[in-house]
Amino acid sequence: MIERIGLRWRLAGLLVAVLVSVALPYFVTRSSSEQALTSRDWVTHTADIKANVYRLDAILRSSEAAMYTLLAGGAIDDDLTQRALMPEKLGPGLIDSLRGAVRDNPEQTARLGGLEAVANGRMKLTEQALAQLKAGDRAGAFAAMEDARHMFPFREKVVDILAEESRLQEQRRANARGSATDNRIVLGVAAIAQVILLAIVVVVSERQITSRLAAESKVAEAVKRSLVVVQAVREPIALLDGDLRTLMVNAAFAELYGYDTEDEEAHMPLRAIGNGAWDDPPLLQRLNDVVLRDRELWDYEFTQRTVDNIDRFVVINARRITQPDSDKPALLLTVSDITARALVEQRVTELNRQLEGKVEQISDVNRELEAFSYSVSHDLRAPLRHISGFAGKLEAHLADQADDRVRHYIEVISSSSRRMAQLIDDLLVFSRLGRGALRLQAVDMQSLVEEARALVEPEARGRHLEWSIAPLPIVVADENMLRTVWQNLLGNAVKYTANREVGRIEVGMERDPASGDYVFFVRDNGAGFDMQYASKLFGVFQRLHRASEFPGNGIGLANVRRIIARHGGRTWAEGETDHGAIFHFSLPASDFTGARMADA
Repeated sequence: MIERIGLRWRLAGLLVAVLVSVALPYFVTRSSSEQALTSRDWVTHTADIKANVYRLDAILRSSEAAMYTLLAGGAIDDDLTQRALMPEKLGPGLIDSLRGAVRDNPEQTARLGGLEAVANGRMKLTEQALAQLKAGDRAGAFAAMEDARHMFPFREKVVDILAEESRLQEQRRANARGSATDNRIVLGVAAIAQVILLAIVVVVSERQITSRLAAESKVAEAVKRSLVVVQAVREPIALLDGDLRTLMVNAAFAELYGYDTEDEEAHMPLRAIGNGAWDDPPLLQRLNDVVLRDRELWDYEFTQRTVDNIDRFVVINARRITQPDSDKPALLLTVSDITARALVEQRVTELNRQLEGKVEQISDVNRELEAFSYSVSHDLRAPLRHISGFAGKLEAHLADQADDRVRHYIEVISSSSRRMAQLIDDLLVFSRLGRGALRLQAVDMQSLVEEARALVEPEARGRHLEWSIAPLPIVVADENMLRTVWQNLLGNAVKYTANREVGRIEVGMERDPASGDYVFFVRDNGAGFDMQYASKLFGVFQRLHRASEFPGNGIGLANVRRIIARHGGRTWAEGETDHGAIFHFSLPASDFTGARMADA
């Protein structure tokens, strides 16, 4: 990893050096060309300004000479007149051209403004002198020209402008010479960089060659190690050519199929190996398809008789690969002996078949038990009705003739028959809970708890109860069955807090952090129970308190457990004698979010 990072840094440095050595001369040459073009443009610019200034100067001089010639001559000549008025015609255009040329130089612009004022003054006085001359006033015309010569001298203005342009031109030439010197220095540095780059390329190339040789040596060692690993693998492996002739096999393949790896002529067809173990046309066709059409063969189960005359169940996998020293395709063949696994699977299949028979027997037994329970419960009702009815008739027949003992006997018979009838009803309910189909729907647990509370509170008439009911969610379940659960749990809480001055009953819900299930609980401060008998709480007709203390038949919690189990949940309880109890049951979380909980 470190070598790879170092190589990347060396390549990055080499790339930067190449860019510097190539890009720097290019940019220097380009800069020199741009500077040469700029210098040429500035020279042309200065020459244009000087030419226009000289032209303006010549026009003003020619105008002045023409006027003095007219003043010295006799008649007014048209040609001289045109020369005298030439500044008025050509002067504004030259001035505008010069103003555009020197707009980037405020000082030259100011000097040009002075020259323009002088030219305008001279033109006005020249026009005045020409008019006076035409009127015959030569003295006045001469005076006007003298005023123009003295008041508006233009030669100094022209000299100042030309001097400034010459100075700027010399300064630009000096800058160009300095830039040329800098460029020569940069080109020298670039040449040195190129020499250094060449040296780096030579050194890096030598190191790369060395690294390549070392890498090839490592690859050769890795290939040797791979061959050692392949030979050590206990799974038979073979490499075949396009004609399904062996190129290489490992020791496991040679041992299983009796392949002689020492024989120089050992590169034999696959179908001739292992005494015909591979002489199977469908399998050979599939292997040919792998080579010719690049179709992979996965988990092809096959039964072979190997050289030890044992029938083996094998799984064959094959895929086409490219040989490292040739473009011809090769086939990699692997064989997995699953004889032991096949025997185990057969045994498992047989056991599953036996288990299915046992399950069916158990289902039949359960159905028979439910039918027996239902039948017994119904068949017991008639004798009980007879006992209860004839006990009533006997009590009415004896009337006042019965003494206290007889009345006690009759009362015991009647109460026992009523208790037996209640047990039968409860047994029927318990039986139906195991048979009926679940009618799943959205069930509001909050409403069910409030409904169950309203049903059990009359049993505590005259007592003081404190209720604490937390917000509860909506679940997917059988509503009637869950109504039975809450009535049993809240009824027990009310019943077992009878000996408390203030009965406290709490209903709440938590989420199981592992599964996310809803876990509901009912906590009370009643009689409680000993935890060593907790396993009996949810059994049929199992009670941990005497009927004289707390009435009941011991089937309510059994109904709770059966209902919750049918919903895929669990039931359990915690308690301490004379310190209350808490009963839990869980239900799988539904897709309903519990709107009431969110509002709370």
